[in-house]
Amino acid sequence: MASFRFPRVLNDVMLAHSNQFIRPAKPKNGVGSFIFPCRKLVFNYCERSGSSTNMLKYLQTRAIQFAHENPQIEVVVQPRPSKHPIIRAHYTNGLQKTKCLRGVQEDEIPEVVKSLRDHSGMRLRRWKKYVVSDTPSVRGIYSPFHDKDNHEISDLKPKPKSR
Repeated sequence: MASFRFPRVLNDVMLAHSNQFIRPAKPKNGVGSFIFPCRKLVFNYCERSGSSTNMLKYLQTRAIQFAHENPQIEVVVQPRPSKHPIIRAHYTNGLQKTKCLRGVQEDEIPEVVKSLRDHSGMRLRRWKKYVVSDTPSVRGIYSPFHDKDNHEISDLKPKPKSR
């Protein structure tokens, strides 16, 4: 198997200007197009279990409509014998979120699916700083309560001249 080699002149030019070539952008939101965080939903159910009856009704009636409305998400339906029904969401950052549907009514399942679909995939955490910025401000966040001088509407009215 022969390997392709650039002519020596082109090779020297490429090495000299390697930092000027366009590199492909990393897939992230804001560059090119929107990337949906949820990439795959896996519906697991048991065919004989009583806790999976509502899940089976949902899969027979509304799951196909959900798959057509969200073509960016891969929808997988798998039997899981002798277990409670679950929905497992796979996100683009590599994390998974699992929701058990034992005792959930058929009308509540679309809400659970929507919450898994709309989740960012990040773990929930407490934010120490409430504003995330590439260029943080030295002064902090502006608030009208920081102003010591209280301006009132009466300050705008002309004051009567004293004699």
